[in-house]
Amino acid sequence: MRELTLHEVQTLLNEGVAYAQSIGLPSSMAVVDMGGMLRGVLRPEKGRIANPEIAIKKAWTSAALHRPTDMVREMMVPGAFGYGLTHTDDRICIVAGGYPIFDEEGDIIGGVGASGGPIEADCECCLVGMRKLGFKTEFADPHKK
Repeated sequence: MRELTLHEVQTLLNEGVAYAQSIGLPSSMAVVDMGGMLRGVLRPEKGRIANPEIAIKKAWTSAALHRPTDMVREMMVPGAFGYGLTHTDDRICIVAGGYPIFDEEGDIIGGVGASGGPIEADCECCLVGMRKLGFKTEFADPHKK
């Protein structure tokens, strides 16, 4: 297992913010390492002050649970196997816009999150940098057959 490099962290942050700005949004980006520790956060001009913290939670959740946050939501709704987990740790975020980052060996090395736009834009803010760096961007829910 390896760590995210500083170059990778900066690329994820910068590409995400640049994409958001290109579509007229002041979205914030955050990147955490495999242990959930913050590696970087970026809030552009006119970005809401709540957005960095939300982006951090999205990144942390995806790294902690090894899946995109949209899949986390599905497992935590009433009746699902993970229902109630949102009450166990206040860092859990079930809003889409967070993605796990896996290395070439398939080990989790971090997470990236975006906040500030519609869900589709937050997701693309994360994916644009992940694609540029060659990270996995297609995910299958391990609990669906």
